[in-house]
Amino acid sequence: MDTTKSVLETGKHVYDIFGNQIGYITNPEKKMEQLDKNARYLFARRDDLEEITRESPNVATSESRLWLEDVKTLEDEVQSIKKEHTRCSNVFSRRMLGKRVGEVIKEITNLNNKRPKLKGKEISNAPLEKVEPQIVEINSSTDSEPRLQKIVGLIQDVRFRKIGIWGMGGIGKTRTLKLLNNRLVESRMFDIVIWVTVSGEGSRRKVQNDISERLKCTAMEMSDDRLRANIYHRLSGKKFLLILDDIWERVDLSEVGIPILNQDNGCKVLLTTRDLGVCKQMETDVEIQMEKLSQEEAWSLFNEKAGDVAMSPCIEPIARDIVKKCGGLPLAIIVIGSSLRKNSYVGVWRNTLRKLQLPSTSQIKGMEKEVFSCLRISYDRLPNDCGRNLFLYCSLYPEDSRILITELVEYCWLEGYIQEVDSIEEARDDGLHMVMNLVDASLLERGDNEEHVKMHDIIRDFALKEASRFLVKTGKHVKHPPEEKEWLQSQKISLMQCSLDNLLELERPNCSTLSTLLLQYNDQLTMIPDSFFECMHSLCILDLSWTKIKSLPSSLWNLVNLRGFYLKDCYELEELPSQVGALKKLEVLDLGGYTAIRYLPREVGELTRLKRLIVGFQYRNCFQNDGKDTKEWNMKLRVPTGIIPKLPYLEELRLYVTFKGVCVEKEQWDDESMEVVVEELCRLEHLTYLDAYFPKVECLEHFLSERKSVKATSWFRRFRFRVGTEIWDGRLVYHQGTHQEWERCLVYKSGLGMSHAAIMETLAHSSIFHLQDHRTARKLSELGLANMSELKECWVERCKKMETLFDGDEQHETCALLPNLEILRLLNLPELRSLCDGPLLPGSLSKLRDLELFNCKNSKKVFRLGIIRQLCSLESLEVRGCSKMEEIIEIEEEMSMSIASHTHNVISYNNDRLILPNIKRIYLQNLPELVSICRGFSNFEWPSLETISIYQCLELKSLSFLSNGTNIVPPALKKIHGSSSWWEALEWEDNDIKQRLQSLFVDGRI
Repeated sequence: MDTTKSVLETGKHVYDIFGNQIGYITNPEKKMEQLDKNARYLFARRDDLEEITRESPNVATSESRLWLEDVKTLEDEVQSIKKEHTRCSNVFSRRMLGKRVGEVIKEITNLNNKRPKLKGKEISNAPLEKVEPQIVEINSSTDSEPRLQKIVGLIQDVRFRKIGIWGMGGIGKTRTLKLLNNRLVESRMFDIVIWVTVSGEGSRRKVQNDISERLKCTAMEMSDDRLRANIYHRLSGKKFLLILDDIWERVDLSEVGIPILNQDNGCKVLLTTRDLGVCKQMETDVEIQMEKLSQEEAWSLFNEKAGDVAMSPCIEPIARDIVKKCGGLPLAIIVIGSSLRKNSYVGVWRNTLRKLQLPSTSQIKGMEKEVFSCLRISYDRLPNDCGRNLFLYCSLYPEDSRILITELVEYCWLEGYIQEVDSIEEARDDGLHMVMNLVDASLLERGDNEEHVKMHDIIRDFALKEASRFLVKTGKHVKHPPEEKEWLQSQKISLMQCSLDNLLELERPNCSTLSTLLLQYNDQLTMIPDSFFECMHSLCILDLSWTKIKSLPSSLWNLVNLRGFYLKDCYELEELPSQVGALKKLEVLDLGGYTAIRYLPREVGELTRLKRLIVGFQYRNCFQNDGKDTKEWNMKLRVPTGIIPKLPYLEELRLYVTFKGVCVEKEQWDDESMEVVVEELCRLEHLTYLDAYFPKVECLEHFLSERKSVKATSWFRRFRFRVGTEIWDGRLVYHQGTHQEWERCLVYKSGLGMSHAAIMETLAHSSIFHLQDHRTARKLSELGLANMSELKECWVERCKKMETLFDGDEQHETCALLPNLEILRLLNLPELRSLCDGPLLPGSLSKLRDLELFNCKNSKKVFRLGIIRQLCSLESLEVRGCSKMEEIIEIEEEMSMSIASHTHNVISYNNDRLILPNIKRIYLQNLPELVSICRGFSNFEWPSLETISIYQCLELKSLSFLSNGTNIVPPALKKIHGSSSWWEALEWEDNDIKQRLQSLFVDGRI
């Protein structure tokens, strides 16, 4: 104990000597910045004093002269330190300089604290002159109290000194903060609350002048530096809240004169902006996105503006539809509500709603002047025309659409809005950056996942007004194409999601300036006139996806400037004509999804500029009737050899099979031709994404080897390699609309061995792995545990000899098993005994969310306690068709004796309780031998469990595992699904538990 105390005292003594110097050595730039900041305020005070004595020499005193001399000496020392700082080259010299920096900062602080007296005057940090509360006028008192309370809570939190509020123009940021300001000035939370409207043209001087006016000090004749010092000294020692409203670019608070914010002084800065990027530039500690008004809040605000007339029986339904169209945007609600105030004419209300439903909302009184002008500021301040063009392009999508970012970006790249990029991947990165800038600028909204964005209806109306040559008619109510005169001046036309069945009304529309034509999702469109495209020579993008066209018109081959041609999910289209070779400028040809195409014409090889080629071949069972028997025969699919080498710029290639009709497990590809195609793929130097079939492991080995020899390059960022006999699997078909679905995927089928170098190399780069129909593998770990560390999803199917995934004794001390795995599916494994034999290292399976076992006939349990202890993230458990399954969790005998003594940061054991923290769903079906969830142990806690479904588990006669022995059912439990006969046969130890669970029971399947 004495030795320990001595060591601690020695350490403290060493730190007292060297602590500040070490700080300088490790972070010299920060120390120099601190020195410079302290010195600037001292020199500003010096300047003030010198100016006063110049104007009135008689006020100078001996004390003030000595103070000025001391400042001059320190100024020389600061300059010397700055010069020496640039020359420091070793630890010793930096340590010595660090000591000097610390000493000079102390001297500067001492001089700053001195108050040199003048005759009749004093330079001081006197208390702030009393100022009146700053009440800010607002045009509406309606707002959400929870929204205000959230901001007040952040202001009260000592961790946050700078708080950013951001959101689209008109969302109510200023209005909310005015309410907050007026509430705070009436409280005693701060000595002073300062409101400054910065605006787009706000300068540092403008901010300084507004603060000075609030502080009741004259700023007119002061220089910027003097004013900075003045503000600093008046606010020093005061607890203030500075509200900076409507910031468009970074404001340097130190240059304004704002003292340093820290936990001790409790000072805060609260700012509002339309751009999240400004919050980042201002280095805010926390950011709040201002949300749109809820339906209730929007209706309340609208009533405040429109008056009681909105509640009249004949007007209220129309009024509610108007509020809905405003999409929770307060400014639009205020403008439209005010325009209808006390107007009792139903026709006027109906007309307003009609105008809101058309892209002509600017005709509504006040919309152009107040709402659109507000949005136009954000639009005009976008950094360049590329961003503005991309923003306008979003208005081509139907109202309330989920806009797929990759699709939007590809369109804009083909249109030429994304320039100076050398590849599709670079274009995507650049375009994604542009899209995120629009999200940060509050002109787009994030979608329900990271792959999509949305456009607010009012913002879309504004965009359509700005895009004067866009013709947009979308929605199922559109049954006829636009009139011919509407096509004449249009640059971009969108007829997405309409109910067009043909285009015969427009045999040959005259639109020579048209660059984009979007006709996708016209699911009734079956025919396009032959002459339809004859006058569209400028067309750059044509999308006919998700239509029922059966053939392509002959005029299409006149589109010599076409760069992007999309025919996704045209499942009635059986042939790509050989004339496609005429589209010499084509860079994207997308025949993905379900199409009826069974081959590619050789003329595709003439599309030498192609960078992206997606083909989903159709495989159908054909039936031949010879009058006696109906025979089934199968056509093997071929990719013509010799095409691939003619496409040297190809960056992305997908060749896969889709099915329509009856599906059977048989080979589809002509393996001999595919081996030639694989050989040709080796020569593509620019290929970054490949979805292809390799008939044999040797083909993959050859491909990887040749690719390395042709061009030294990094691994594919995205790929899907299907290795082995190609067998149809409904889960492996093209997934429309996402580039993430098959990012880094390996499918290995019908293998014999597990030691293939190509398989292991590919697996090490994979995030998704499907192992199917392997004939010899007994453990998944035969592929090497280290090769599976990046896996997020794993499927093991129809492997007849698979007994377990891995042995616990195979682990290395530092190698957790499948640490990133989120989804695990084990299907049709007749010999599977368990997931793992032996204990698991910490971190193993720690991210597993979804586990499914199906038709594993030899499995008697799902988990051992040693495994379930790791499953901190498990949310869904599904076990079906396992005929020998006796229990879900097996507590080993040695563990059951001492379970109360075990503790773990994930699964807790307290007083013989087992806590499974995140399981939300349990589904058990066709388990005839299942007798318990955990035999001999029923004290569970399921804090997140929402649904449990139990079917054909007749031996499971008790639900005692749900009550944890304390008559408390899972707090989140909503439904128990099962058959009524099973429910009635259950045995209950406690009738109270039965009564509590009875209301949750649902007869039948979910």
